[in-house]
Amino acid sequence: MSPNPPSFIKLVGESTENFYQLGLKDRDRHKNLLHHATNIVATPWGGLNHVINESLKALIMTNLDRHREYKNKISAYAEGLGESPQTLAMAYAIPELMCFMNKWMPGVPVGLMGCSSLFTWDSKRDALVHGRILDFPFHGSFDQEERAVQSQLDRGPKMLSFHSSGFAFPSITTITQNGMSFALHQKFGSTFYAQGTPIFEIIFQMLQRCSTRKEVIRFLKKQKSITTWAFYMGFKNGDILSAELDGENFYYNEYTASPDKIQYFCNDREKPKLNKADVIPYSFFTQNQMRRACFDKKLKVFKISHQKGYTTEHVLRLMGRAWEQEKVPSSQWLADPLTPSSLQTVAMLPGKEEAYFIPGKAPKFLNNEVIRYQDIFNQCSFASHKIKGKSNSQSYQKGLYHLMQAQVALDLKDIHNPYHNIQLAIEYLEGLPLEKIALFYFYVLQYMNETHKKSLSQIYHLFKGLEGQLPEYLEDQRKLFIFRINKVLDRAQEIRMSDIQSRSLQRIFQFESKLPLFVLHKMTRTLMVPRIDLYDILYPYVK
Repeated sequence: MSPNPPSFIKLVGESTENFYQLGLKDRDRHKNLLHHATNIVATPWGGLNHVINESLKALIMTNLDRHREYKNKISAYAEGLGESPQTLAMAYAIPELMCFMNKWMPGVPVGLMGCSSLFTWDSKRDALVHGRILDFPFHGSFDQEERAVQSQLDRGPKMLSFHSSGFAFPSITTITQNGMSFALHQKFGSTFYAQGTPIFEIIFQMLQRCSTRKEVIRFLKKQKSITTWAFYMGFKNGDILSAELDGENFYYNEYTASPDKIQYFCNDREKPKLNKADVIPYSFFTQNQMRRACFDKKLKVFKISHQKGYTTEHVLRLMGRAWEQEKVPSSQWLADPLTPSSLQTVAMLPGKEEAYFIPGKAPKFLNNEVIRYQDIFNQCSFASHKIKGKSNSQSYQKGLYHLMQAQVALDLKDIHNPYHNIQLAIEYLEGLPLEKIALFYFYVLQYMNETHKKSLSQIYHLFKGLEGQLPEYLEDQRKLFIFRINKVLDRAQEIRMSDIQSRSLQRIFQFESKLPLFVLHKMTRTLMVPRIDLYDILYPYVK
């Protein structure tokens, strides 16, 4: 059966009126996304949640008053939805504020976008192609209401953007009539510049005003963001831009698309010295290295069998088909660019006015068909398009799906479903390296929910059974649990700080070593934040 295309909407005219009309279309369909967004920053403590909400309100309303054009758009869309502008502005600000709030509010998770962008020159179509994977932990809300929006607002250029009901701005994944493709990535950092412009408004204005790389650079040099964001852009002449707004700072690099290589970008900072190992999430370095190494391994297959240059189909296959690594020892497993939190996968050809979209529920696996959009700035026809090659096994796809469903349940403070989904993931991933990682997180959940010493002793043996079976960073995390349980049970210690390779996790070890026995277990199990989507565990009590 051919996949169903996402809903398609046309918007033409003045932006605030169209945002209002879009809000009317989205009324009630937006609620899951709004609920998901607000719950992701909730903590286990009602009092702290009240403090967080009041802090957010003060910050957001002050910022809205500084940026009237953004406020007008937010207010118009909120009116259409039947929501207050304040409620909507808070939901939109959550990606901006998560890293900032985590610096000051223990227990607020950091579920930042991972994201990948790929660029090449399609040798068959003689055009630049920009592949984009959007990662964010909004499964079951964003992907269930995904859509394509053709717009021409405020006399600006025509655009085709991909997002979801509940989101009005063409500021996530967009291709413009001016010959640009755009993908938003969030970068890991701790910058918070309260006077900055909301990122979605910066992008809206940039896409309205610019048509060349030179114009984009000139525009972004004048902007100030609230937190750290990256702009990955392709231009129909083959130019590529990787740019980063970091509060009051701006960094960028320029490249050119070539038919004999595919350039891959994930979450490395544009200024290398800003790639700090102590940035949350702690696996920041490891994640980037692993995804890049995995991409290179996948790319070698194409280099051997495709000597005539790369095409859009190659880009789609690289993005939508994960390397299952069935013959790789689990300790040498590499994170794939296609992650459990991959919400959206698109290939854009700005010079050909075409786009290719992988429909269906997340994670976005390529199962031989995509939706092909043609003549996107006029009639915008779309239909199913076949992609050759072997898809990932259904068991692997289901395993990754349930890993992410476990994370969604954790984010929504659901007590039972994390266990259920992790167990299903373990079953589907049997015999693959990811099975060991799923087992690790299952044991983490047991540690967080068990209080009896006898149970902790059993969990200790479970963690011991994974020795040597996890990649280096998660092996360090496993050692931390061995250390904790031994300390809580008042046993001889077998883990020393020198046994842990990660500098960030050494700091966690050092801090927890000083905690009294009666504090350690309660504190760690209450405050630690598993991030299955990032293959990490965060500890907001240590900065």
